[in-house]
Amino acid sequence: MQTQPTQTFQILSKDEPSPATIQLTIEVDAPTTQRMFERAIRLLGKGVRVPGFRPGQAPLSALRRMLSEEHIRRAAGELMMDEFIPKALAQAQVEPYRPPSVDIERLQEGEPFRFKITVPLRPKVEPLGEYRDLHFPVPPQETSDEEVEAAIESLREQMMRLEPAPERAAQPDDRLVVAIRSLETENAKPNRYMLVLGRTFGELDNLLAGMREGETKEAMLTFPETFDDPDLAGKTLRVEVTLQRVHVPVYPEINDEFARSLRYEDLNDMREKLRAQITEQKMHYLREQAQGRALEALRERSTVHLPEALIEEQTREEAHEFADELYGRGLTVDQFLQQSGMTQQQLLEQLRTRAITRLQNTFILMAIADREGIAVDPAEVDAAVQEAAQLVQNPAERVRLLEDPDFRHRIAQEIRLERALQKLLEIVQNPVSGV
Repeated sequence: MQTQPTQTFQILSKDEPSPATIQLTIEVDAPTTQRMFERAIRLLGKGVRVPGFRPGQAPLSALRRMLSEEHIRRAAGELMMDEFIPKALAQAQVEPYRPPSVDIERLQEGEPFRFKITVPLRPKVEPLGEYRDLHFPVPPQETSDEEVEAAIESLREQMMRLEPAPERAAQPDDRLVVAIRSLETENAKPNRYMLVLGRTFGELDNLLAGMREGETKEAMLTFPETFDDPDLAGKTLRVEVTLQRVHVPVYPEINDEFARSLRYEDLNDMREKLRAQITEQKMHYLREQAQGRALEALRERSTVHLPEALIEEQTREEAHEFADELYGRGLTVDQFLQQSGMTQQQLLEQLRTRAITRLQNTFILMAIADREGIAVDPAEVDAAVQEAAQLVQNPAERVRLLEDPDFRHRIAQEIRLERALQKLLEIVQNPVSGV
């Protein structure tokens, strides 16, 4: 007669604090806990030299004296969690969406080891709100001649070059290098600014008009709150203003040659294509607005259950993205907090709210993709993976991406989400045809 193997652990409780989270309390029996402590001592002892014994031959009692109790406990706990968390998840038929977090309740040699795991589950949308009755139409757009000419003028300004004009008095639209020094602070040093005459503020523009290189004037100026220098912004000060350099802007003539320099056939072709581009930009903006309104309505109509671990992970991503955005603007997070008057906690709350909104949108779109039967052809995923991998310079990293199933899954998910978003937009723009 075969004997049944003894169960070395048991699940004491299984709780569901939310539809996207499971908590399991697990207990490993005392004999197994003791064996794990002994195994931990052996593993830790491999790197310990015990006088009078060859490496690996020292008895447990000798090794124990050479190791700290805390190291032994930590190693034993890790061994047991590595072994019994997967077994407990399998027994409870729980599939984690993210790695579980662990709370140790009791860990003592010779006694049962008890710990609790909090298991994030796949987010659920229950229920998915109705969306076929939503109506956010995007009306056709037109672009006026004035808008086209403004776009051409903007391109012309981008291609402007500067010529030094040391002998000429400053005139509107000139680019000026100006030094400004406060006269109200002893030994104050001047700061230099690149200004466009006529685009600063009235008092400073009036002061600079007609000045020549090397000329200095004193005046009482009230700097606007938007002035680039925080030491001057919003203050009324007596200052010394020195005009150091005058540059005259030279603009290209708007003609066929100008259009061809920008890779258009001629000026008419340029106007036609700019008109189409501006119109498409308007449509793109309105479509994004419609998508945002539709998703906002669906967030109100739907219930999205998110595990806290996923929210925390997404919040960290939002924080990294926000820090990168600030870096691109030449700011640090601390500088932003100082300028905005926000506390770090307020910023984190905003980032958490943004993270939750993004996650809700993602899983609502996944639910729409399921309901609408949106699938992605494996050949499309292959092509997208190949295209993404080609952008990677390192050959080894490129091969890794091509063979990475997680990367392939992410690409497929992105395609599916984009199609779900397009389907939602199609429905809210054309509610009759969407029924």
